[in-house]
Amino acid sequence: MTAEGVVEADLRGHRIQGTDHVASIVRALKSGAIRGRARPRIARETPASAQVDGDGATGHVAGRFAVDVAIRKAKDVGVGVVGLVRAGDLFMLGAYVERIARAGLGGMTFTNGAFRVHAPGGIDPVIGTNPVAFGFPVPDGDPVVIDFAISTAALGHVRIASYSDEPISAGVAVDRDGNPTTNAKAAIDGAFSAIGGHKGFGLGLAGALLSGPIIGAMVGRERAEAAAASNGPPERGHTFIAIDPAAFGDVGTSLKRTRRFLDEIKASRKAPGVDEVLIPGERSFRTRRRSLAKGVELLESSWRNTVALAEDVGVKAPQVEVVR
Repeated sequence: MTAEGVVEADLRGHRIQGTDHVASIVRALKSGAIRGRARPRIARETPASAQVDGDGATGHVAGRFAVDVAIRKAKDVGVGVVGLVRAGDLFMLGAYVERIARAGLGGMTFTNGAFRVHAPGGIDPVIGTNPVAFGFPVPDGDPVVIDFAISTAALGHVRIASYSDEPISAGVAVDRDGNPTTNAKAAIDGAFSAIGGHKGFGLGLAGALLSGPIIGAMVGRERAEAAAASNGPPERGHTFIAIDPAAFGDVGTSLKRTRRFLDEIKASRKAPGVDEVLIPGERSFRTRRRSLAKGVELLESSWRNTVALAEDVGVKAPQVEVVR
């Protein structure tokens, strides 16, 4: 499942969640921070909720287990809320809400990352980039998938820029002294800014609380100190919510209204120079289809890192075409 998750991210053009992260996954496996033979399980539950203990599994594995529990509960009682603890990074959150949406349900996912984002008026990183994702079923088409980090730029984009010392956009981050910076390495050493200022920070804080104290997971300094003191599974949380439209009325009517609304958005007037109004997730699905037909594009820097990792663990890397 982890390999599948990595490949799916690359297929969709989400390079920062794909091959570029294989090295961090392998490092976590070597250190014992995640476990290759983990067995996620339900630790406690009610008809509409569950807490899943990931047993140190990768986020791809434990996340799939947790989201399927949420789907099952939503189909049984109308809504399923699952908190996942002791599991690795989920990476591409959109994959989980897409799974919920393709089951005919509305979905939400929240996660709680390492400190990266400063509070409005602050300098120190106090919350993660805490991506949020939402998915909605669409009749006769791909689901709506909304997936974004609450920081002005995702950590992965800044990390990739740091490989070649490329500058990042102004307004993305501050250095460790609180000065605005366009240097990627200084940004990683400093703090990122939230989208929309206090609004984005508020959304990130809500995600931290929903995937932290609400589901029985650690948050803030307590979590950071626990992570520093242990080489075991991360004490972080993730939350999955699935909602069955059948609990609120006729599913056919719900889907027709969704389709009609999306068509209205697509038909809205376009700004000068714009060919098409896109629905969230639409570009990603098109990229996936193109990748399957013509091949997956990887950043050269990510591939070089992967080849070096393969040599380190004794795996022969395949030959790929380099396009400059």
